[in-house]
Amino acid sequence: MIKHFRNTLYVLLFFPILHGINGCQNVDKLKFSNYFLYNEDQNVNTLDPAFARAQSEIWVISQMFEGLVEFDDKLNIRPNLAKNWVIADSGKSYLFHLRNDVYFHAVGPFKNKRRKMTAEDVVYSFRRIADPLTASPGAWVFNDKMDLRCFSTHDSVPFPVTAINDSTVKIQLTHAFKPFLGILAMYYCFIVPKEAVGADFRSHPIGTGPFQFVKWEEEVAILLSRNDIYYRFENGKRLPYLDGVMMENVKNKQTAFMKFVQGEYDFFNGVDATIKDEMLDKSARLKPKYTNSFHLEKAPFLNTEYLGFNIGERYRNHPLNNIHIRKAINFAIDRRKMIAYLRNGVGIPETYGFVPAGMPDYPYNSLRKNEYNLDSARYHIKASGMDVSRAEEIVINTTQDYLELMIFVQKEMQKIGLKVKIEVHPSSFLRQLKKEQQINCFRGSWIADYPDPENYLICFKTENFSPNGPNYFHFSNSRFDASFKTANAESDNKKRLKIMSEAEQLMQAELPCIILYYDESLRLSQNWIEGLTSNPINFLRLREVKKLKGTKH
Repeated sequence: MIKHFRNTLYVLLFFPILHGINGCQNVDKLKFSNYFLYNEDQNVNTLDPAFARAQSEIWVISQMFEGLVEFDDKLNIRPNLAKNWVIADSGKSYLFHLRNDVYFHAVGPFKNKRRKMTAEDVVYSFRRIADPLTASPGAWVFNDKMDLRCFSTHDSVPFPVTAINDSTVKIQLTHAFKPFLGILAMYYCFIVPKEAVGADFRSHPIGTGPFQFVKWEEEVAILLSRNDIYYRFENGKRLPYLDGVMMENVKNKQTAFMKFVQGEYDFFNGVDATIKDEMLDKSARLKPKYTNSFHLEKAPFLNTEYLGFNIGERYRNHPLNNIHIRKAINFAIDRRKMIAYLRNGVGIPETYGFVPAGMPDYPYNSLRKNEYNLDSARYHIKASGMDVSRAEEIVINTTQDYLELMIFVQKEMQKIGLKVKIEVHPSSFLRQLKKEQQINCFRGSWIADYPDPENYLICFKTENFSPNGPNYFHFSNSRFDASFKTANAESDNKKRLKIMSEAEQLMQAELPCIILYYDESLRLSQNWIEGLTSNPINFLRLREVKKLKGTKH
């Protein structure tokens, strides 16, 4: 906690506004006993959900905005701004009935008046995302699922999201798409008011969420206050329990961690290489000196970490285009040792495939397990028919954050005679190199946009070749493509997931990537925090969080 706002910079930035909110009379009385304080070491570039990309943006945006539906902590879809819905026309038509007690924040153009959210706000929000002129990175959520000719022709083709009345919205799809409700739970689909959207919406957002915008000093901090007209109640009390949220933007992770240890933050997300040995033992448990001060929650996180290969035509003569070399590497990496010694037990050593552990109802048991086996690795080196001592050097491309892990992988590959070197790049440059096929071996990760196997296997569709899609591997298999299409048209979820797993087996047989581990989220919180939960999509939900009375703050 920033005790009495002792940092003069913060007093100068936020005191005038907080004075108005809390009725403070002088700086000495300024206290944040019921504010939730945390840090983000990554920049926030926008507070507009239409343009959010990074977790640093998504977390703070999610306190101010909401969608029609949301995920609970077990990844079940539940009502949010929509109280219920009906799916018809063989899965192509969705009719949402909205709550009638939801109001936008009483700030900006809505100051001193109540502006109710209606069906027209939903239509506007979705049309804004889909419109090419908006240039939202979230346009893909609708592009291949709806008839959007209204943006490209002069025909009177209606936008496929319509307001039946003030409290009813209809969405018409061109084809059934089972994960569509999960798509609508994404931050791109948060509802915004037309009157407030303008040039400064990125820095003066207005939504319907439990907290409302107060101030943003870029690269310093963001301050939110309690939304006093929020519609949710718990045990007869209007949510949220907190008076506000403050996100600080300290870039140095060690500095931020020390501020957490000293009690200046209520919450700390993730334990990276710079602090893991200080905090955790080799089994990802808190060391004894911290167990009475902090609460640690570890949970599966839908994030697959992998070593990827471009196996397309451009690299047909490279050693990595030999399936036996890829299989040899797969068998040569001792993932359990890697997780234990380099990540202090944080992460699940890969067992199956690209779809990570924790995906609801996915038939993992139908997939072939991968095991560390040096004898099998050496067998495939022989089966490759290559003299690896004379073969072209393999170059692993990575970022600085993963250098230690890639050095481990390099040494495992060298054990079976492969020549390997590592090149380190800034993350944005590495993405560009992958997209443009300038490299054929790279460390990558894929975090779920929505919790469905479709969101992972889409990376291997032929039509998604980079640079226009996420298939950086240039993997192409007509049977995989056909199975993927069949699965998305299947309404029975059990059958659909079975077909998805069969498609994944086809991909696995060719090994366009080697899975290193499935990530886990680590959340540290002070012992005075209550109600902060974890979930497989690492979503931060603060509306039900409480700070216990009588703490040092």
